Amino acid sequence: MRKLEASNRAEAIKATPIVCFCLILLIALFFSIVHVDAATSPFEGDIRITPDGSVEGTDNINRDNNVYTLVGDLSGAVENGQTFISIEKDNVIFDGAGKTIRGSGTGVAIAVYGRKEVTIKNTRIVNFGTGIELRAFDSNFNVTGTSNRIIDNYLETAYWGIDLNTNNGVVSGNKIVSAKSYYGVNFHANNTVFSNNEFVKGGLVIFEPCYQNLFYGNTVNGKPLVYLERQANQAIDGAGQVVLIDCNNMVVRNVPPTVGLRMTITVLGTSNTQITNCIGNIALKNSNSNIIVNNEIRTDSPIASFQDSAIELTLSHNNTVANNSITATKGYGISVVASVYNKIRGNDISATGYAAVKIEAVQYTSSISQQVIPEHNYVYENNITCTESGISLRTARNTVIFKNSIYNCKDAIMLSGSHENQFLGNNITGSTQYGIHIGVANDNAFYHNNFLNNAIQAYENHRVYWWYVQNDTYYSEGNTFDNGKEGNYWDSYYGSDTNGDGIGETPYTVYENFTDRYPLTTPFDIHAVNVDFAEWNPQSLPGQPEPSDDGLHIIILSPENVTYSTTEIPLNLIVPQTMSWLGYRLDSQTYVTISGNTTLTGLPQGAHSLTVYGNTAEGALASSETAWFSVNAVQPLPIVPVAAVSAGSIAAVTATGLVLTRRKRRREAQQT
Repeated sequence: MRKLEASNRAEAIKATPIVCFCLILLIALFFSIVHVDAATSPFEGDIRITPDGSVEGTDNINRDNNVYTLVGDLSGAVENGQTFISIEKDNVIFDGAGKTIRGSGTGVAIAVYGRKEVTIKNTRIVNFGTGIELRAFDSNFNVTGTSNRIIDNYLETAYWGIDLNTNNGVVSGNKIVSAKSYYGVNFHANNTVFSNNEFVKGGLVIFEPCYQNLFYGNTVNGKPLVYLERQANQAIDGAGQVVLIDCNNMVVRNVPPTVGLRMTITVLGTSNTQITNCIGNIALKNSNSNIIVNNEIRTDSPIASFQDSAIELTLSHNNTVANNSITATKGYGISVVASVYNKIRGNDISATGYAAVKIEAVQYTSSISQQVIPEHNYVYENNITCTESGISLRTARNTVIFKNSIYNCKDAIMLSGSHENQFLGNNITGSTQYGIHIGVANDNAFYHNNFLNNAIQAYENHRVYWWYVQNDTYYSEGNTFDNGKEGNYWDSYYGSDTNGDGIGETPYTVYENFTDRYPLTTPFDIHAVNVDFAEWNPQSLPGQPEPSDDGLHIIILSPENVTYSTTEIPLNLIVPQTMSWLGYRLDSQTYVTISGNTTLTGLPQGAHSLTVYGNTAEGALASSETAWFSVNAVQPLPIVPVAAVSAGSIAAVTATGLVLTRRKRRREAQQT
């Protein structure tokens, strides 16, 4: 009961500041909305090609039907968030004819929002913040753009050469010169051809999976840019930059970028892949069972990856990061975010400005929202140093930290809102502030560690920042500093060991209520520590599943609540995320495993019920609402078969919403 009360208090501690932050955010959002509504529309530039086709703001653009040609150089100064030239009409060809559009280091040179069939070609854009910005949606006019082209341009910018959010586009033959290596092209596009583009200094930046794109002939600082979707059993050797989306069983090796890219290797939804002998930063998201070994992982940019890290694992499980040199300047060395069962072993890790190793939970939002607590991560046999925290655990549980050398940090170990973690057999030396820094952390175990030359061995921060709501003190509970027989070696312990068993006769006061009852009188041999690893077993078929209560809802697009004149009905789904198992239950019969969209066949006459279930990689259960439909096949109608989801990629279901919608419309037309 005492532990439960302590845990409840800790959860309340975490919830209160979040609520306050949300209130502040809502207030700020309100005032920002008021400001935007009162200001000039951001979609109108200093120079405009208006919806009626006229040109405003310059005489240097000649119009011939739908072709707009630049006949002289242009220059202008626009602030960040503002546009110099806006194209507000569909079916426009903007031909720069080799002329130059020059800015003052900020703003957007050419913006196209929600337009269709717009081409920008043969234009030199120099010294803007962003060269060309394409947005698929224009909220002012509630229109969605598609089929735009950016061809044969020269873009030399302070930030993004191209900020690309589009569908069915073409980006080809452009030279993109970045003033800062962690910019280049911000890519968020589907069904787009990206070919024969040359990056100088910068590269491709992609945060979320994109699909059905065709990449070829692109280079990053003279080396190939490799972008692959849904590929398997390939080796990538010697590329300048690598992006893998929903791939399996790949090998990435010998990637040596000449500059510090924002993302040297980006791995999204990819499994069973090895990355070795590469240089630069690495980001994994929704990627499981990969091995990152023998690399020089580093970042010296202030915005290295998703979490400003040399290497990051976000919602990625059962990965091994081993025998790497990991260096971060003004960032995290390695971030393990909302991820479980990962092994961080045998690395040399150093960082300035942030933690060398960070393990934390975050609220992750895509089509769904979920809280994933990092559990069963193992950090061992590493050499760790940092100007701030060596190891920082934030809302982490069941982490095992053992056999590490953590030295010359401000705080060797930082615990915040983290419970039931173990610290075994570590050398903790030379901390300039605290060897252990605890805040709102319960039931953590420390033993067989050696504490040497630390300014203060341990400290608990009782004061927390929600004092304006309630009492401002919190005392962590249940933390232990021995295993009931042996504790830790403290170089500041001066008790006696009269019987020579290596354990002091008097307890050691670690900090206030924290006591090591069995302090060691000689340093512990950390190589003697043994740990049993918990196995990651994500795939399990549901027995008697109940509807999910964690927000993971599968949507059934078909069957619908109608009477069908056929015994073969498409089963079309929208699945919120990658599933390790997917299946349906028809009329309370046994479960049928499926790989994605399929067709229900041999349906008997009468009324039916259908529910779809799934298991995520984390073991969470997803379910659909029950669909009710009937079959009356007296006069069957022909049904066009629905193609199944591509083998080995249930995640593809979530990426084919437009295809599913088209199929649904086609089916409705057939039924009428």
